Amino acid sequence: MDFSKVPLQTVERLSRYRRVLADLQEDGVESVFSHRLAELMGVTPAQVRRDLSIFGSFGNVARGYDVVELHGTIGRLLGTDKLQTLAMIGLGNLGRTLLTYRGFQERGFHIGPVFDRDSEKIGKVYAGRRCYSIDDLETVLPDFKCKMAILACGSSGLDAIVARLADLGIRSILNFVPCRVIPPQGVFIENVDLSAKLEKLSFLSKA
Repeated sequence: MDFSKVPLQTVERLSRYRRVLADLQEDGVESVFSHRLAELMGVTPAQVRRDLSIFGSFGNVARGYDVVELHGTIGRLLGTDKLQTLAMIGLGNLGRTLLTYRGFQERGFHIGPVFDRDSEKIGKVYAGRRCYSIDDLETVLPDFKCKMAILACGSSGLDAIVARLADLGIRSILNFVPCRVIPPQGVFIENVDLSAKLEKLSFLSKA
């Protein structure tokens, strides 16, 4: 199957399906029908069936979807059934917070090598990870076999950093820097602008 043709909206919903299924699994629920899954997701039953049918046939009319089986299948589709190591650029306040966020590990991700420009941080260990100089990116990063990276640094020289990451095999980047970057060919960047989200909520709270 050509996964590049799967709509990104479907991929985003798959992640939400997996989260909902994990909650059901914790509650001891063994099977779930599409209408209940749709209710928990805030979508229609038809949408649930369309999303899952892209990848094959799941569940049956009598019992619905097997919660454990579907959760595992979606994990394999997303590539999060095995722990993936991520690189992180930047060890400021946000970077240090991300290092201690347990949600990454629970969802199949582990922040490995961390890089920064600050000589006061280089060589020190934070939350079990050693901080390396950004100048040593080409020397250090290949040892960790990362395909994904997090940007939690300043905006200065960001395009050059992204280009270097791409040359080292990074194919997906989660960008917390409030700066738009044009990704090199074959690299996907997901931008997370926390301030913009708060501004949106501020506007909505005035309604």
